[in-house]
Amino acid sequence: MKKIVYFCDVKNMVNYSLQFHRHISTKYLMIINFTTLAIFYNFKRRKIMKFKQICILALILASSIFVAFASEEGGLIFTKEDVKQTKHLDPSTADVNISFEDAKNKLILENPEVITESVHGELIDNENFGIIWRVSSKTANGRSISAGIDASNGDLLFVYDGSKKVRGNNNINKDDALTIAEKYIQSRVSADMINEIELEDVNYKESDADGLPGTYFISYARIIRGIPSLSDGVILRVNAETGEISSYNKRWSMSGEEIALIDKEPSITDEEAIKILKEYMTSVPQIGEEKANTVKVMSSNLVWKENEDDKIHLAWWIKFVDSSFAEDEDHPASVWIDAHSGEILLIAYGRD
Repeated sequence: MKKIVYFCDVKNMVNYSLQFHRHISTKYLMIINFTTLAIFYNFKRRKIMKFKQICILALILASSIFVAFASEEGGLIFTKEDVKQTKHLDPSTADVNISFEDAKNKLILENPEVITESVHGELIDNENFGIIWRVSSKTANGRSISAGIDASNGDLLFVYDGSKKVRGNNNINKDDALTIAEKYIQSRVSADMINEIELEDVNYKESDADGLPGTYFISYARIIRGIPSLSDGVILRVNAETGEISSYNKRWSMSGEEIALIDKEPSITDEEAIKILKEYMTSVPQIGEEKANTVKVMSSNLVWKENEDDKIHLAWWIKFVDSSFAEDEDHPASVWIDAHSGEILLIAYGRD
């Protein structure tokens, strides 16, 4: 039985989550990884929804960004029974190459304003990053910084620095932001990894708060056998006034050995994949043949994509609009279709 999933459209939340989709395990993003269907519906546009229900769903969504829920018999359930939780490990018995002191020094190198005495950390087994030291600290200006350090090789996997200045006198343009991002990456990523990444997007976003500067979101995709990975790569945020990096995230989890066993030449063309999409949309009452017939493809690209069982697929990633998106082509729907079997792996569609 196919399940249709409805989500409350909290302003910017879905768009933000989709922007980070390729760098976070897809089964814990706000997209349901059923093998046949996941559909977003904008509850704000559905007048039959009660305001109370909207608020409740918004709260659930905001507090569960990395967990997917499904609608079944009027309730909310996890899509997988074996959802993995972060596990805390005992550093005295865990087999790791990087000590807490090593991780602590990495944090201090990242920001010299760290108050050494306030640094604390824990060794965890994280679903997205594996075994890492999660370290955090206060800085000289009373703000916080946190980072994830790979416990096997000391790589900086992510950093969120709330201590950086928010306002500045500079006017950082797109090229400036890209130069800043590239220098930062070169100082923290091995040459081999740099050779495997490719600039994907430089996206400027205005601040939601009045008077605060905007941010450049800069993403790089990991390229494996000439095809981008949907989950692996690097993403950074650059303050548009100060030029400082406010966050950095690197994910490198796809198995090159597993991908080597997959034929990178698709068995079906993107035109055939689009036909599969239209046939499926026609079969779903909430979409229907009328909208399926108005589908306009914005782009179609081959990507490596993991499903909910961590199995890697060669997939057609098709971005499209239909009559529901007439005035909103900047935020198209997406579908991922196995490029060999034609199976719909995931569809993100958010219209009435």
